[in-house]
Amino acid sequence: MVGRFIRRCLLLGLPALAIPGAYLWTLRETVPAPRITNNIALNEKLAFVRERFPDGVDVLAVGSSMTLNNLASAGVVAHFGTERYVNAAAWGLGAAELPVLGTLLTDRLRPHTVLVATNLMDFRSAGRQLGTDSAAMARYLDGGSRWAGHLRHWDAPYLLRQAEANRIRFHDPGNYEYLGFDGHGGATLDVPAARIDRARFNEAPPSADQLDEARYAAFAGFARWLHDRGVRLVVLQCAYRDGLRTPAVDALQRAHTGRLRDLLEPLGHTVIDANAHRWPDSLYVDGSHLGRAGAARFTDICLPPRGAGGR
Repeated sequence: MVGRFIRRCLLLGLPALAIPGAYLWTLRETVPAPRITNNIALNEKLAFVRERFPDGVDVLAVGSSMTLNNLASAGVVAHFGTERYVNAAAWGLGAAELPVLGTLLTDRLRPHTVLVATNLMDFRSAGRQLGTDSAAMARYLDGGSRWAGHLRHWDAPYLLRQAEANRIRFHDPGNYEYLGFDGHGGATLDVPAARIDRARFNEAPPSADQLDEARYAAFAGFARWLHDRGVRLVVLQCAYRDGLRTPAVDALQRAHTGRLRDLLEPLGHTVIDANAHRWPDSLYVDGSHLGRAGAARFTDICLPPRGAGGR
């Protein structure tokens, strides 16, 4: 009797699974990664790291969209002389999130160097805090099939919605949410002039009173954690486009970079400041995100190829 009831329930439930399942099959090239966290880009990056670099890396890049979009993978590979490099950055992962995600990825991938491209926005108190389940992320990174991850974190509306959105995200570098990762996880933007969002392009940098002490403390804690494990941290301080730079902005950038140096250099880490150079508006797709040519220039200046000052 009980067995018959269970079979009937299963049969009645099949259409509920079959209909979205069949639709997802038609979108199988853009089916999103399992919803491990509430961050779409991070979910995709966790899946990418797990599938492409199961044996670890030599160089790991983490952080926000500053790292995701502004680091050109070819330049990083040329500087360090290794293909064992992954850009594991995602939107919304500012300084406050590094003690969770940065430590988790470093533990599993065992790099000798960690890169973080950052700017004032990553230390802004109004920045979005990412809620993460570190146990779920660790379990997912440790293995099992991707579909097992989908079943464990089943969310049909999310899968259907993101599968549709990913038809653009995965293929259009002119979209600000571009997630068409290269072989190392980078996603440099290439937004045509006609599609540049003027509100984003003209957004002013944060002011001093918007910067968050807790984020500096979190960043310092991550740096100490890396030092204790013999891992080198290299921080690349991004510049805003020249059209947004004023004497006040430049002074705040100098103070911010000086503070990072005071926190990191005693630990043997490195801070490289791109604000020492001029950054024409034409290299940007908004106030702080570089286009493809700008990302290549930024990476080559901060991390010159071997034989041209690289290490």
